[in-house]
Amino acid sequence: MELEDVFRSHQREIVAYFQRVVGNRQDAEDLAQETFLRAYSAALRFRGDASVRTWLFGIARRVLLEASRRGLFDRPEQIRDRPELEEDHAERLDLEAALRRLGPLDREALVLVDVLQFEPTDAAKIIGIEATAFRMRLHRARERFRKEYDP
Repeated sequence: MELEDVFRSHQREIVAYFQRVVGNRQDAEDLAQETFLRAYSAALRFRGDASVRTWLFGIARRVLLEASRRGLFDRPEQIRDRPELEEDHAERLDLEAALRRLGPLDREALVLVDVLQFEPTDAAKIIGIEATAFRMRLHRARERFRKEYDP
């Protein structure tokens, strides 16, 4: 499989990961582009210790951390009505709003496991922490989310 095919097959979920964590489509696309540029540069060093998907998300997380240090998360996040959504999507908007009220680490844990369907052990590899520590982070993030989403 060509590198371009690998990137194309994961582009959508990388952008979705960034958008859910950062809350802004344009920033998400910019971060995804940076992720793929770095992955392209590092492709020859890929050892195969993890799946390509896990490797890409590990790079994406490092890009996200650097963006966070530059103050990306300090901006107020706004939820705008999107014309492509119909009125019966109010619950989805409520879910997105609750997710955005969480801190970036909580959002990241929930997005990796509950949205992108990574196994907790793979999500822990992406984040660079022990699986037990990640499971605790995920548990706490789910608890915080339930409190934020409680109708």
